[in-house]
Amino acid sequence: MFLSRIFSSNSLKAVGDLGPIIKKCLCTQQQIQIPRVHCIPALNSWIYQQNDKIISPRNIIKKIELPNGLTWVPPLIDRIKIPREIIAPSTETADTPKEAVRMIVIRRKKMKRHKLRKLKKKMKFEWAKLKQKRELRKEKAFQAVLIQQCKEAESFSANDYVKQKLYKLHEVVIPRYWKGKRYPEFLIRQKMGLPPK
Repeated sequence: MFLSRIFSSNSLKAVGDLGPIIKKCLCTQQQIQIPRVHCIPALNSWIYQQNDKIISPRNIIKKIELPNGLTWVPPLIDRIKIPREIIAPSTETADTPKEAVRMIVIRRKKMKRHKLRKLKKKMKFEWAKLKQKRELRKEKAFQAVLIQQCKEAESFSANDYVKQKLYKLHEVVIPRYWKGKRYPEFLIRQKMGLPPK
């Protein structure tokens, strides 16, 4: 901009033949008219492939410059590493004291409490279903007992009850021993003069 002001149109007239050459040199990019090139696009754009620039492989090996002006290139293949012998830890109990024993116990209790709370929250509805099923089974068993008692009460007969009691009253009790010796029931009945059962 500064040079274009200096070389104005009046000053260029004074120069003469060199005027158009200086104008060409001082013109900006906007003033330069670039000729347009009409390119025909390919019919099948997917067939057309752009020629990518081929990049030569980079040299990964670092050259080390020595102080005397020589260069040393490290070898590509590393030396074979000899595997170290792994020694198993000794089974003998070490005399190292346990540190923060009480803290470990407290932490364990705290973790158990946390896990229990988490489990209760997770299994809340499952445990509620199991409890409901258990109570339902108990209720069914209790109702079955009540129904049985009601049936027994309905089938009760006073005459049969009295007869049963009288039979038990007049029933002869057969002892197990006879004169200090144990005998079977049919022998004791014979000795007592009772009919066989």
